[in-house]
Amino acid sequence: MFEAVILDLDGLLVDSEQWQIEAWDRYLRKFEVQLDEFDAVRMHEQRDYDNAEYVRRRFNLEVDPLTIQEERQEIFMKLAEENIELMPGSSEALELLKENNFRLAVVSAGVRDYIYLMLDKFGWDEVFDVIVAGDMIDVSKPNPMPFLACAETFALHPSYCLVLEDSRHGVEAALRAGMQVICVPGPTTDRWRITGADVVLTSLDYLNLPTIRSIWREGDNLNQPQLQPQLAPQPRRSRW
Repeated sequence: MFEAVILDLDGLLVDSEQWQIEAWDRYLRKFEVQLDEFDAVRMHEQRDYDNAEYVRRRFNLEVDPLTIQEERQEIFMKLAEENIELMPGSSEALELLKENNFRLAVVSAGVRDYIYLMLDKFGWDEVFDVIVAGDMIDVSKPNPMPFLACAETFALHPSYCLVLEDSRHGVEAALRAGMQVICVPGPTTDRWRITGADVVLTSLDYLNLPTIRSIWREGDNLNQPQLQPQLAPQPRRSRW
């Protein structure tokens, strides 16, 4: 049976995607430019630094991407603390997984400070055993490295890790890591674009143990060669 569950954050556990884009819009106003719909969809699936580099090139900004990231992050953190709410069923899903002794990891394109803010805001300070943030590893989904880093930290073969994701790139990354995946499409994810997931749920409200057990396939991936993470994540900070 699965021993660990790896969860995305934005769009799966917290309803943050509109505020991610709102922060970019507010930052870019001083340059008198604005994101379009294509930009917004693309930026939901990248690390903050990659997004900073993208908008620098997109609008020919004479600012280095690290400065862009930091200045935009200051705006976003205020919006996040005041406005981000839970996705339906997220608290109940985490309670279900903890009660059944799964080890839990959260993988996010956001930076560590943002993840810790969400843990504080929603009382999840004792929930996650491993955190992989966008400023801890050098690649983004659909690269499987963030998920493989979790498995390595847990000292588990990837086949013993179940992934819960909301995006097409997240599903692809899980499959490339040799993991089973349940997809709960987020607010900006078209259901028809989700391919390869073992199960697609309309909400975390429908997550249950029979569903998890139904996709367990012992030994399917044990003989597959696995890529090595480029940078292993850190366990929770000591203050947790």
